[in-house]
Amino acid sequence: MIWQNLLKTTAASLVLSLGFISGGRVLAKTVSYDFQVNSLTGILAGQTFDGYVKFDDSFLTGQGNEYITSSEQGLSFFFNFYGGPYDETNDPYNRTQVSFFNGKPKTIYFRGNYDTYPEIPYTFAFSSYSSEDGINFKFVDFSYLFDERPDLGIVGGGGEGKVVFFNSETGNPISVPEPSSVIGICAIAMGLILKRTKH
Repeated sequence: MIWQNLLKTTAASLVLSLGFISGGRVLAKTVSYDFQVNSLTGILAGQTFDGYVKFDDSFLTGQGNEYITSSEQGLSFFFNFYGGPYDETNDPYNRTQVSFFNGKPKTIYFRGNYDTYPEIPYTFAFSSYSSEDGINFKFVDFSYLFDERPDLGIVGGGGEGKVVFFNSETGNPISVPEPSSVIGICAIAMGLILKRTKH
């Protein structure tokens, strides 16, 4: 009986181990998401710009807030913008990253500026901070600034935009709940749990 139980335990452990291996890095795959910068204000109002990100999904747990970087997790970034396309190698600080919430892409951090292209008369940034009065800062998905260059036909000015992620296979937009929505969902869930425990 002891040997039978030991054999069963060993077999069960082996099955669990194989399941863990198959569900881990061994079967990790490269995941790709498209994104679009739209709702632009300023001199680029009405225009849209596209790009994509690729990464190894074994670095994500799919739980809560996470991020993947180009320097540590090999994130690939591509953005077709003026003077581009740009990718993670154009980030002079090697800090390009994408943040996730419950496994879904939420924001991009990337800067394309004079440090990389001193001959280009404009700069842009993802996940930047903007302020009209220099005191009260607000978070924006994307911002840009063009220098006045009559010799190149460039009108100076800047603006902001929104970044929307899409499923690269279906083309459907990725919906990520805002923190307030998540808190509300959790509150509803806790209310239901407490209601059940009372009955």
